[in-house]
Amino acid sequence: MELIRTPKCHPQESMKPNTHLTDQTCIQENGENKKEKKSMTAATNEKVSNYMPDEISYSILSKLPLKSLKRFECVQKSWSILFENHHFMNMFRDNLLSYSDPASLILRVFKNRKQLFYSFSGERFENNKVKLDWSNPCENYIFGSRSINGTFCLHGSVHYSEIVLWTPATQTRKLLPDSVAESFKMFIPDEADVSFLYHVQGFGYDRLINDYKVIRYVGIYVDSYPGDEDWLEDLDSDHLWEIYSLRSNSWRKLHVDMPYTLQCYGDTQIYMDGVCHWLCEHYNFEPCLVSFYLSNEEFFVTPIPSDVDDCFDVKVSWINLAVLNESIALISYHTETTTFHISILSEFGMKESWTKLFIAGPLPCVERPIIVGTKGEIFFIRKDEELVWLDLSTQMIRELGYKREPYTMLWIIIYKDGILSIEG
Repeated sequence: MELIRTPKCHPQESMKPNTHLTDQTCIQENGENKKEKKSMTAATNEKVSNYMPDEISYSILSKLPLKSLKRFECVQKSWSILFENHHFMNMFRDNLLSYSDPASLILRVFKNRKQLFYSFSGERFENNKVKLDWSNPCENYIFGSRSINGTFCLHGSVHYSEIVLWTPATQTRKLLPDSVAESFKMFIPDEADVSFLYHVQGFGYDRLINDYKVIRYVGIYVDSYPGDEDWLEDLDSDHLWEIYSLRSNSWRKLHVDMPYTLQCYGDTQIYMDGVCHWLCEHYNFEPCLVSFYLSNEEFFVTPIPSDVDDCFDVKVSWINLAVLNESIALISYHTETTTFHISILSEFGMKESWTKLFIAGPLPCVERPIIVGTKGEIFFIRKDEELVWLDLSTQMIRELGYKREPYTMLWIIIYKDGILSIEG
């Protein structure tokens, strides 16, 4: 029988590792280690690259409009309580009051049955008191709003329907045609006692179709009307809304039911980005802001909560709307405390979206507030009859170089030059 012999290995040989396999394994392990280290390094670098110090992020966020800032509150917890951070609020207020387009301050003075216009310009209105030849086209007209692309909307008292669009730079004057309400007057008998009151609510520019528009509320009051009243049924109510288009040079009836204001002056009406806003204090409505979109003719009503501003309380003698860094600002003067309260809005239609920024004062020297500028400058008459302005960013009062004389009335108009003419 043949024996099968198993070859015997040398003890040292039996302990000798498989050199080929070991080298290959080491190479693989080294490769994996390098990949893992590279991956860890990349992750570390990514964390480092995504990290931003609070000081830098706060500086960036403080430059945003309030509406944009509110959208970022959900990013991280510290951003959701930014308005509780005093350091951030100081930066936000400074930026809010620094962004604006260059504008001139126009002083309108009535003296001895004549009106005079003076222009104040410059960063701090240092180029002061330049007399303007603005008298002729502005006689007996109210400046219903600030200038839009260099054009004003001028109108008479509530008893007159006449409206004029006027561009001072080109001396262009456009008298608007008869409105929808005027056409109804043709059917009223002479013996009837019917009155129409005209309240211009807004003037703005529809950039989508390159068109200037005017919105107006017309109240119709019938004391006595002998005979047939069928024409009143065509109105559907005791009032109507109408809108004017410069492109068509015509008025048409608006089928809306919005709160309206009886105080049709520039301090309670503003325009921003295709939207007309007016402050409503009518007794039939709670205090609110009405925002009307010129392009689609939709509107939003934003209530004003009492904890933001008791703006229609007897304690408040003056209230103003302004645009500060793409935000609607509500600024009021409280007589008892001689303080100005400044709040801004982040979302239309939301009562809780008002944010009170700060209170300026007390300022016992205030005789009569007038208007708010494009950077939040509050212009007022001081008790010594000097025309001054309050710089909200520094809380300092600066003189304009004009003192009100006895038996004179004055208004302030904010004017910006524009290149979009109303001609054609």
